[in-house]
Amino acid sequence: MLALHFTPFTSLYGLLMTRRLFTAVVAGALLLTGCLIPERFNAKAIFQPDGTYSFSYIGTVAQPMAAMQLVRAGTLTAKENESLARETATFQRDPDVKKANYLGNGRYELVLESKRKKGEALNVLGVLKVGTGKDGIITIASGELDKNGKKQLSEMGIKLDGTLEVTLPKNAEVLSHNATSTPSFFGLLGSYSWKIGNIDQRPLMKIRLKT
Repeated sequence: MLALHFTPFTSLYGLLMTRRLFTAVVAGALLLTGCLIPERFNAKAIFQPDGTYSFSYIGTVAQPMAAMQLVRAGTLTAKENESLARETATFQRDPDVKKANYLGNGRYELVLESKRKKGEALNVLGVLKVGTGKDGIITIASGELDKNGKKQLSEMGIKLDGTLEVTLPKNAEVLSHNATSTPSFFGLLGSYSWKIGNIDQRPLMKIRLKT
């Protein structure tokens, strides 16, 4: 599991600590990632015949409390930006994080890369989730928000613009998918991919690896 956490910076935390607003921000964040919200990105997963797989995420993410501050006040103070910038050191302690830069306005540039064992679960910022059932069926999907979560995302001014690509081995049996594009030449060349332009576009795929 990735563990990208942030520490609320004092002045912004105090500003948002009304019961109604704080509840909305925290609930929305937990529904999405627990910490950071993806915006512009390219996520990939490559599966091997033995069930192991690698993944990557290259793109930007937003810190939810900072995003709400921008909606309310239109700006972040220099002190708030400095506090957010210092969080990159925390992110880089995670072995899956290869690069973390603060871009300003509560946004970070992240590069995530790693591998997982057969059957090992994964959740990359809610954009790429992998889980294996007792029946051996592997589910590849993005996180799902309810109506309230979608409203909170809109109130933060967050807009998704990303792609998800999944590359499968020859022994993969695709049971279902809703990809916007599929491999060519009888499924042998290329990958399954999804263009994600809004929160309602939820990638979902179920596969089984034949032995």
